[in-house]
Amino acid sequence: MNLAAAYALSKANRQRMNVEGSFQHILTDLYAFIATAVAAGVILTTGWDRADPVATLLVAGLMLKAGLGLVRESGRVFLEAAPRGIDPDRVHTAILAAPGVVGVHELHVWEVTSGFPALSAHVLVDTACDCHGSRQDLEAMLAATFGIDHTTLQVDHRDEHGHDDDGHDNDGQNDGAVRTAAEAHRVMARAHAGHAGDLRSTGDHHHPGGC
Repeated sequence: MNLAAAYALSKANRQRMNVEGSFQHILTDLYAFIATAVAAGVILTTGWDRADPVATLLVAGLMLKAGLGLVRESGRVFLEAAPRGIDPDRVHTAILAAPGVVGVHELHVWEVTSGFPALSAHVLVDTACDCHGSRQDLEAMLAATFGIDHTTLQVDHRDEHGHDDDGHDNDGQNDGAVRTAAEAHRVMARAHAGHAGDLRSTGDHHHPGGC
């Protein structure tokens, strides 16, 4: 029975953690059955009764190996780590190399559940590019190259001064985080000091999606 169950599960989609856990459970049961039979044969033929605890330790070691693998994979999901086989640096380079892309910020690649990678990023494109078309091209590239089908991309135009629509500098050293509280504080300070012209010059607002 264990042999048939192990064979059936080996043909299933073992990228799913619950399927892999069931397979490892059945497999260790099969190992335990084989080890018990071998230990019994050794004891009957040689009288060496230590064969049983030796077999027990071998099975325990196999169970520990299987358990550590499952804990490692589940840890990737709980800690939102990058999926196995996907290098975020390579993803960043591939996005930046796409036609029209001039900047990538806030890139996050993680695993929602086993076998389900996800990605989010803020991408800046040249003002001559269509934001929606660029987003679709990037989604297709990420699916074909890295197998990432679930993506959330915010694509904005870089303005003529080299800033995105939020007014952040696009020099490659900025992490793209929106500092709205600090900006609001500076605006209020300038307004209080009577610099009405400065207040008007900072009145642009970012709209989700960018264009």
